[in-house]
Amino acid sequence: MPDTDLPAVHIQIESIAFLVGTWAGAGSGTYPTIDDFTYTERIEITAPPKPFLAYSQQTKRAETGDPLHMETGFFRVPGPGVAELVIAQPTGVAEVLSGSVDGFRIAVRSTQVATTPTAKNIDSVERIIEVDGDVLRYRLLMGAVGQEHQLHLEAELRRL
Repeated sequence: MPDTDLPAVHIQIESIAFLVGTWAGAGSGTYPTIDDFTYTERIEITAPPKPFLAYSQQTKRAETGDPLHMETGFFRVPGPGVAELVIAQPTGVAEVLSGSVDGFRIAVRSTQVATTPTAKNIDSVERIIEVDGDVLRYRLLMGAVGQEHQLHLEAELRRL
């Protein structure tokens, strides 16, 4: 994507401006403690005139359209090649992730996962996001409920 196609954003987050937009598509989930599933997803990423991007996400079960998950958060770029992501979920989980931005790829891993007393135990989360033009692909890996760190979700979304 040429620089002229990127939205105007705060100078500190220019390296991740490729994320800005509304994205929709489908994905699949797997984990040893649950049945495999498919879902549809909508993500909105906006650029307020501040040094962060605002993120919100919702998924629905592909077969029925029933709500599955939602989360909200912020992308930050505290230095060249460094990406941070902070996410809150209504399930009682908050993620703080840090990693890298390289071209149109962001790879972050949890530095902290906080849970409320009634939330499921989550030990680690890793998110890998890649954008190719108007296609966003991601993989989410996690270690939770006594299971090793492994693939949980993957999806392909298109910019609307």
